[in-house]
Amino acid sequence: MPKPNPVSASELSAAKSIVLAAHCASSAELKSLRSLFFLHPSTFSKEMQLRVLLCLPETTKPDLYVPLIKGEPGESATEVDTAAVSKISEKTANKRVKELPTLTLLESERTSDEGMLLSYLVCRAWNIDRETGALSIVIELLSPFVGVVMGIDKYLEGIVEVLARLTYDYASEDVGTGEEAEDGGGRLETFGELEAQVGIRLLLARCGGRQVVDDLKRLVGPYLGAKRNDREGWEVVWEWLKCKIADGNWGGFVEVVTKWDGPVGDRELAEEYARISIAGCYVCLETEQLVLEGMRAIHRRCSKYVSEDQGFKDQKLPGKLGDPFDKGNPLTAPNETSLQLLDVLITSAGVLSTPLANVAGIRLEGSYADQEALLVRHVRNGPNWAKQSDEEWRRTRDGVKWLQTKAKVFDKLTVEEVEKVLLSAMLAATKFDLVKEIYVNGRNGSLRKGDVETGILDAFQGFYDNASNGNKTRGSMKNALGTLQILYPRTSKSTALERAYRLTNATHALSHYPLALAPGIPLLPVQIRIHSDPVSLVARLLDSTPKSFAQSETLVTIARDLRFGTTGNDGGKKTDARVIGMCIEAALSEGDFETAHSLGMNRLVIMIAGNERNVDEDVADMVWRACFQAGRYRSPYAALVGETAAFGGKALRTVEMRMELLAQALRFCPPSALAEVLASWRRCEEEMLIGLKEEEEEEKREAYWSSNNNSGGNTSTISSASRGEDDETPMGLFAVAAGAAKALRGTAFPLSTPRGNPAPIGDGAAAAMEEQRTRKRDMVSGMVTSGLASGLGWVLGAQPNVNRG
Repeated sequence: MPKPNPVSASELSAAKSIVLAAHCASSAELKSLRSLFFLHPSTFSKEMQLRVLLCLPETTKPDLYVPLIKGEPGESATEVDTAAVSKISEKTANKRVKELPTLTLLESERTSDEGMLLSYLVCRAWNIDRETGALSIVIELLSPFVGVVMGIDKYLEGIVEVLARLTYDYASEDVGTGEEAEDGGGRLETFGELEAQVGIRLLLARCGGRQVVDDLKRLVGPYLGAKRNDREGWEVVWEWLKCKIADGNWGGFVEVVTKWDGPVGDRELAEEYARISIAGCYVCLETEQLVLEGMRAIHRRCSKYVSEDQGFKDQKLPGKLGDPFDKGNPLTAPNETSLQLLDVLITSAGVLSTPLANVAGIRLEGSYADQEALLVRHVRNGPNWAKQSDEEWRRTRDGVKWLQTKAKVFDKLTVEEVEKVLLSAMLAATKFDLVKEIYVNGRNGSLRKGDVETGILDAFQGFYDNASNGNKTRGSMKNALGTLQILYPRTSKSTALERAYRLTNATHALSHYPLALAPGIPLLPVQIRIHSDPVSLVARLLDSTPKSFAQSETLVTIARDLRFGTTGNDGGKKTDARVIGMCIEAALSEGDFETAHSLGMNRLVIMIAGNERNVDEDVADMVWRACFQAGRYRSPYAALVGETAAFGGKALRTVEMRMELLAQALRFCPPSALAEVLASWRRCEEEMLIGLKEEEEEEKREAYWSSNNNSGGNTSTISSASRGEDDETPMGLFAVAAGAAKALRGTAFPLSTPRGNPAPIGDGAAAAMEEQRTRKRDMVSGMVTSGLASGLGWVLGAQPNVNRG
């Protein structure tokens, strides 16, 4: 059977020409394909041409068929082989036409040739990627249509090239596994159809290396641009930026917001980006200089938004910090008011070395106490704040004044309150010369003299209370003294300063003695200052230091300084009498009766001798008690060996001294104590009389032996002895009291001029001794009469010479 003659291409039906064109396309016979398009223009509309071109092998180089897609004229075949369709029926041809690939329009409203061309390019790109995975071929296909087909540039840059970078540049990076990564899968169609928030998470997972800004520029920006700046996608970016700060990556945050433009072409999104950038400054908790420089870079970056919306120019600032990431917070709006505040707060944070948010909180809503606490922390900041030089302190002071007047960080504090905090810190840092220069001699101290004195006294107490030793030449006590000397005594001699100064002197004096309130624990200065009865420390001093009672003048001075330093009143004679009484007690406890007697007669009694009628009751009470204690003293050694007044002249003299003291006790004791004093007096008197009697017997023996050795003197001696025996009969106590009334006009010191009867002049040893001796009985009487006049005068009807109220 003969072969049928092939039909020419121009004679083919529409269905068969389309089937033949698809066959030529699948065989990459582009010349024949072009000829068919030329021969059947009515059959091959633009849509049909694009559907046929979808049949091209995916590996075909795009530059071979791009001209055909664009409809550019080119070389066409003169003859087209129609054998491929010569044996098929028209019915089969129509069926195969329906099986041709169709165009999935990306935008239903775009049914124009341009819209169909865009759909073709996207579908062709999907096919190439699906069959070959060669995104480079896709890029070659789409690139010639950039600027020609609307939207292809964003698709190429935001989808194809982004996926290519993920495939080729980031293939070795571990981004983790998850639903997003699986959905991406490396397939262009799937990646392009991902929801924006899903795709952006996949991309941000790659944006974490050293080239983070380049990654954002090459991946995130283009992708969201292709997604038409999808708001949900940008919300993912905002959260990613917030996490950078939360993770402590402030440097990365600054690099992103200062080098990446973020949303482009969308003013509202750009403003949100600026808000996130400003909010980042408020939530950053770092205070290093590099951090502050980053904040200033952000401030400059966001300033470009001010001119874009002058409607915010007069916006008022909020009364509190609030949530910096709140879109309605006016504090983070990119306008002139908020940026001016941010500039001031950045400088303030640098001066205070405090996080910006803390400074903002103090500035906007801080109370008086909050601002004062921040000021104190600032001027005493760091472990070496007290070691700053004078110049550094001056800079600190200037900075604080700026914070108060310009930055309004300390606006709830007055100028005087700020200066007081500065003064306190300078004093604590022992900058005494600087304090004197600024607050005493200077004209810009802004503090009154009374405020300066108060600050100095507060600092003094701090140094004093923290001192571990009372020596004022070293340590905290030296600083305490140095603090006082800023004003005292050249500039001010106020009572408060004098008290502090005298307390320092007393503490220094006490530091030379081994004082302790508890065994093994030295007495601290603060224990002296808060002691309820600091004068009593003198008694501890006397107990701990032998023979210290001999330093009565020094102890009186210490006691007066202690009392004045703690109460403002040195106590006068009360303090003196009390300390002398302590010294007498200490002397007696150490067996030094003579010193006790001397202190009683030469210090206590003389203290009130000139004005006896107006003696203070407390002083008189101390005098009589001290004299009474000394007057009834008996040496423990004497009691041990049985010593009495008869064992020598020294013993008799001791009794006489005791009676002197008891006589003074009688002068000032109250009636209730009179019997006890008189009982002690009587015991002394008995000792005296026993001693005198034994002494007379000794004299008789001496006289007897003398008369035996010297004839002619016997009668005289015996007569003298007999006379002595009669005359020296002791007078009774109330017989002595009979002369008490005369003592009201007598001397207060009867022993200074002892009364005695002159012995008759005769020859012999007995007469000589009688002339030299003082009648002991009259001497005793003289001592007691003055005392009885005041103490027992009520018996005789006399008025006492001490008014006790």
